[in-house]
Amino acid sequence: MAVAQPTLIQTLGLDDSHLVELEGNLLTAKTATAFCAMQAAALQDGIDLQLVSAYRSFDRQKYIWEDKYKRYTAEGLSPKDAIERILQYSTIPGTSRHHWGTDIDVTDNNAPKQKRVLVSEKFHNNGPFAPLRKWMEKNASKFGFYLVYTSDASRTGFSYEPWHYSYLPEAQHYQKQYDSRTAFAYFKSVGIYGSAHIDVDFWEEYYTLFFKGINVELTTSNL
Repeated sequence: MAVAQPTLIQTLGLDDSHLVELEGNLLTAKTATAFCAMQAAALQDGIDLQLVSAYRSFDRQKYIWEDKYKRYTAEGLSPKDAIERILQYSTIPGTSRHHWGTDIDVTDNNAPKQKRVLVSEKFHNNGPFAPLRKWMEKNASKFGFYLVYTSDASRTGFSYEPWHYSYLPEAQHYQKQYDSRTAFAYFKSVGIYGSAHIDVDFWEEYYTLFFKGINVELTTSNL
């Protein structure tokens, strides 16, 4: 019997029909179970681990991308410079790990309330989320979670994000099946702002430096 090939939406990790809801966010069932176990362990150590975000739809990523693109170009940046600025922290729609339901952004609910939480400085020194960072660095891998965008100077791509973790047992499936050229064709077909300034050469460089520019413990070569 022939094995069914994944659909385009499944290949890009854009299908949310298999996800479950947890704390107002969508995750794969196994990621949700692992997170709850990690959350319970953290609470015993005085860390109230909370989800800031998990699954993010293509349309939501498109909104984030286009909002920044319009804002940056309105400030006077060229399309190319606007795209480079967006890529400090935000992915091209269709390439975000948050599409998969395996990746999470986290904070500590025990910390004083913050207007902006996902700021790297707040996870270091005397920052409100420094205890959370230390706990996650010591314990997250016990539950299958790994930091995605590390502070490793040799890593390429997106800036350091001490809040973004990926559940490797599930994420590895999407990493292995992801097809760059398919993603590029889909991206170009949608007509996203700035897409006219992203050609196949730019895309392949982005794919190498950004999509693959992750924690070495998450790379497919180590799976």
